[in-house]
Amino acid sequence: MRFLRQVSHGLARTKSFLHGAYHTTRKVLQHVDVYSSMFRRVLAAAQPMLEDLGVQDQTNSLAMRGLGAYDTAKAAVVQGQDRYAQLARALTN
Repeated sequence: MRFLRQVSHGLARTKSFLHGAYHTTRKVLQHVDVYSSMFRRVLAAAQPMLEDLGVQDQTNSLAMRGLGAYDTAKAAVVQGQDRYAQLARALTN
């Protein structure tokens, strides 16, 4: 009986830890997403000024590739979030 209580307690603590880690990570990533959107808007607004200053297209293409990589990573995170939600539903049922 004591073993079963320990296993139950361990599983409850693991579930609590994963739940907390998920929500903390989600908050951080929401902030990253806000700043990414802000960077996109600033880059788009500054584009004419950068062209007037003679900033080469190569520099802008690096920023655009970085944003593309961010979009790819964000899609992977969203898929992971969907998997987590499915797992969480399965554990609570």
